[in-house]
Amino acid sequence: MHLSDTISESHWRALNYCLIMGLAAKIALSGLFLAPPHLISFSGPKVSEAATPVSYDADTSSVGPRVLALIEKERQSLQRREAALSAKEEQLRLLKKEVEERLQELQATQTRMLELLEEEKRIKGEHNRHLIATLETMPAERASKLLEKMDEEVAVQLLRRLKGKEAGAILGLLPADKAARLSQRLIKGSSGQTP
Repeated sequence: MHLSDTISESHWRALNYCLIMGLAAKIALSGLFLAPPHLISFSGPKVSEAATPVSYDADTSSVGPRVLALIEKERQSLQRREAALSAKEEQLRLLKKEVEERLQELQATQTRMLELLEEEKRIKGEHNRHLIATLETMPAERASKLLEKMDEEVAVQLLRRLKGKEAGAILGLLPADKAARLSQRLIKGSSGQTP
């Protein structure tokens, strides 16, 4: 006696149906658990399709192709989602590479700008030191005429670096209004500085 003789044909079809449905559930659950949470959008059979009762007394030969079609539809949906995800990952990889390259360019530019600023400060400091040395050796009358024509901010910076006696002599020879403005700025600047 064979196993196929003991199981009736309707029971055999029901067993096949259960195996196919179990496989379909496994594929669907695998897709749901492996997909990132923001990409899950169920596109499987509609509730009305899934809930259609199957009569075991009716001809169940149409159930197999229908279930296979649903499984194939879900497989294609998963493939489309995987392809879309792969394309997005490639886009993100390219964007990340571009952002990293631009960041490196910006960092190089920033470093170069800082170097240029330091160089400018150094050169300006050298010029100021040279100008201070020149003013110190110059007679007060000539120094006052030179400072009179200078921008007030530059003149104040130079006067700050001169000795008090020399700065006072130069201020005394400047026109009264300019000497007052420069003195005022010298006082404001020295009160904000720490000794």
